[in-house]
Amino acid sequence: MSAPDTNIEKQEQNHKASLMGIKGAMIFGALMLVLVIGFTMMNANDPEGDAGLNAEDGAAASTATTGTTSD
Repeated sequence: MSAPDTNIEKQEQNHKASLMGIKGAMIFGALMLVLVIGFTMMNANDPEGDAGLNAEDGAAASTATTGTTSD
């Protein structure tokens, strides 16, 4: 139960430092979340998932490792 004669303005003044700390932590957390999402999006692979290789590059890479040609 809360006290029947609570003075909200007085309580806010008494807890000003704590409330500022909580607000600062919330802003810091939101900023870190935005930075992590942005960093992840900038370093994401292309939608094909092959890191930019096309079919010819993949065939050339496979023949270079085996020493045989597919002709």
